[in-house]
Amino acid sequence: MTASSPTHLVQKHIRADQSNAAAQSLGPQLDLSAEERSVIDAIRRTAYGAIEVVLHQQRIVQVVRSEKTRFE
Repeated sequence: MTASSPTHLVQKHIRADQSNAAAQSLGPQLDLSAEERSVIDAIRRTAYGAIEVVLHQQRIVQVVRSEKTRFE
């Protein structure tokens, strides 16, 4: 694999995004849309389960929250 191969560029881009995300979590809070806040809220309210985010043309159009209840 050469340094300019598409796979290399994608991996490099992913690492850069991860570094930026880590830096932003330490910096000032970002302005979030109502849709983005609803995703975060769904994550915080779900102890066990799954969150599905449906996108249409790069916009959040639906958040599906499935919660599991465990009986022991």
